[in-house]
Amino acid sequence: MLSARKAGNIGSIFVSSFKGELPAHYQELKKEIAPKDPSVIQNAWKRLESSFKEEIPKIKELGSQVIPQVNFHEKFDFPSDMKAEIKKRGCVIIRNVVPPEVAQGYKQQVLDYIAAHPGVPGFPDNDPQVWELYWSKAQVEARSHPHFLQTATALNRLWHADENDEVDLETNLAYCDRVRIRKPKDHSFKLREHLDGGSTERWEDENYRKCFSNILEGKWEDHDPYDVTHRLDAKMQLHDAPGGCEMFRTYQGWLALSSAKSGCGSLQLCPLIKETTAAILMRPLMPDLLDSSSMAGAFPGTQIDIDPELLPQVVDTTVCIPDMNPGDAVFWHCDMVHAVDSVCSQPTDASVFYIPASPLCSINTAYVAKQRETFRLGLTPPDFPGNNAEKDFQDRATPDDLTPLARVGMGFQRLEPKHKLTKGAQAAVDNFNKVLGL
Repeated sequence: MLSARKAGNIGSIFVSSFKGELPAHYQELKKEIAPKDPSVIQNAWKRLESSFKEEIPKIKELGSQVIPQVNFHEKFDFPSDMKAEIKKRGCVIIRNVVPPEVAQGYKQQVLDYIAAHPGVPGFPDNDPQVWELYWSKAQVEARSHPHFLQTATALNRLWHADENDEVDLETNLAYCDRVRIRKPKDHSFKLREHLDGGSTERWEDENYRKCFSNILEGKWEDHDPYDVTHRLDAKMQLHDAPGGCEMFRTYQGWLALSSAKSGCGSLQLCPLIKETTAAILMRPLMPDLLDSSSMAGAFPGTQIDIDPELLPQVVDTTVCIPDMNPGDAVFWHCDMVHAVDSVCSQPTDASVFYIPASPLCSINTAYVAKQRETFRLGLTPPDFPGNNAEKDFQDRATPDDLTPLARVGMGFQRLEPKHKLTKGAQAAVDNFNKVLGL
């Protein structure tokens, strides 16, 4: 049974229905999860501040060049000497994931799709820059482009799992997201530093909280951002957020459909994944907030807003990504703080397909089962505002348009991996085939 979320657009996820203080149970929750000895968090915070003081000058000196960059190649994987830096930064630019002419062709197809259907909703309402479109043939094709799937698999492999963890990091499932066509001089689609993938859920849900147990115990140096274990059962959506994510994405990402100049209407990242995550998780437990219900910018039903007064050190790590060309892609860790340039100051549009990396596991299989049905019917995917704008579009993609690779990622074809499987990965594959009736 499909249950639609409220109609809306991408702006919905940045508006909270909570005004003023949060309910008192958040204060009780913090008391419950904070170390009994308050000096534990305070001392951890001092060590964290020292790390920021050491790292921020390096980030500022390098600017956009602090973000690792690599070129796509035929048998793509990350060079061994780059993996540590990619994992430290939590983000990477991958050049030429698809040929430039292919990416530009995707954009033209989407522009034609939009032109054929006046009135498609988007953000902002009066002049959309981010469109509530998911099923154009170009989007569906891009998500299953062989080069993109190779890239997503390489990203998933940066994570690790025990042999009994029910996840196959060698198989990537499709997560169907929007398209952005940001026009020159646009200043409406500006987003200050924020964090997706749930908000207060990071503290509220027991399994999600386990992902950050070392941080919450004051041992942030031991935090492993790439341990998949507790992500497999984490509930990232407890408050029916209009843009809350139910699927486990190892990395968020987008594929450039046009040129995007650094700082001219593109993306900004905070490339210090362990420290920024620690700051966000520990901040509500610091003495000035512990006796209140404040979650330091986290509100139920929205994304985490990074308050520059409460978390200035996180904001200080922000850098613009480098210049991007059609066919390039950028990916950032699911816990990474990011922002969007306030103005599109380049003379041409800055256009992207949002496409993440999403490994095979039970919560992703459950999501794909629902997503598959919305695709059949032309409805909005489960994680997004229920506009269902494409329901009656005769030119939208259908299951008949799917390539064999796309049929697997979208849950239409039985999964029979050729790579060696752990016990847990085999269980994940068996569950996929059973849940999807394949």
